[in-house]
Amino acid sequence: MSLKDKIIAFDLDGTLVRNDAFPSEYTCKKISELVEKGYKITLLTGRAPISSRAIYESCHMNIVSSHNNGALVYDFATKTKIINKTIPMDIVSKIVDNEELMSHIDDIKVEIDDNIYGMFGKNSWNKNEIVGDFRKTLPEEPNSLIVCAKSREDQPFIYDIINSMPFDYHYRYWWLTGEFYNYKFSKKEGAEEILKYYGKTKEDLVFFGDAENDIEALEYAGIGVAMKNASDDVKKHANQVTEYSNDEDGAVKHLLKMIEEDK
Repeated sequence: MSLKDKIIAFDLDGTLVRNDAFPSEYTCKKISELVEKGYKITLLTGRAPISSRAIYESCHMNIVSSHNNGALVYDFATKTKIINKTIPMDIVSKIVDNEELMSHIDDIKVEIDDNIYGMFGKNSWNKNEIVGDFRKTLPEEPNSLIVCAKSREDQPFIYDIINSMPFDYHYRYWWLTGEFYNYKFSKKEGAEEILKYYGKTKEDLVFFGDAENDIEALEYAGIGVAMKNASDDVKKHANQVTEYSNDEDGAVKHLLKMIEEDK
C-alpha cells in the first residue's frame, strides 16, 4: 500500500518542531506540498489545540488530529471535539485544595479552546490568560492540567503527592513544568480514534515520535519512526530511526526518503 493511503502522524516537541518549539520553513513547506499532493498528514501530540493550531495551519494539514496525549481528538476545520476525555471537576478541586501540594506549585495552567486559564497568573503563556479559581473560571472540564513548579527541587514532591492520590491520573514532569493526565489514555488511543474515523487500521499508521509518551504509539503503528535525538529506550520500540535530529528537520527528511523509496 502506498504511503498516500496511510495516515502520517507527527509528535511535535522533539519531533516535528525544532528546539525553538516551531518547525522550520523547510519543514512547513515540504509538508504543505505533500498535503497538496494528497498525503494525509496530522498531529499526534501532547499539546492542546491552542498550542498546536499555528503549526497545523502553517503545514496546511487537513485531517483530524489528536491532542493532550490521546484525551482529545479534534477537527480544526469544524472545531469539533470528536473524542473528549476530561478531568472531572471534583478531581480538579482535590488538586487545588491540597495545601501541601500547592505549597510546591507556582501556578497551574489549563488550555481550553482559544483560552489559557491560570490559577495565579504567574509564568503567563499568553495575553489571553484568564486568572482565578478554576472552580469559577473554567467553562468546562479540562483534558489536562499543566503544573509550573516553584523549583526543580519541588518536582519530586509534586510527583509523589499526585501519584499517591487514588485516581486514574498520574503526574510526569520535565524541568519546571509537569503534566497531570489520565494514564488510561495515551497517544495510542488517540491514533486509534483517528484511524477509526477514516476507516483505517493500525497498519495504515506511520507515526514519528521521540519521547517516553510516544512509546505506545510507536509500537502500535504499522511503521513507528523514532527521532535520532530520542533516547535509546524509545528507539528500541520503533521500526525505523531518522538520520537527522528534530533540529535538523529530521522527521520530514525521513518522510521524504520513505516516499521516494515507496515509488
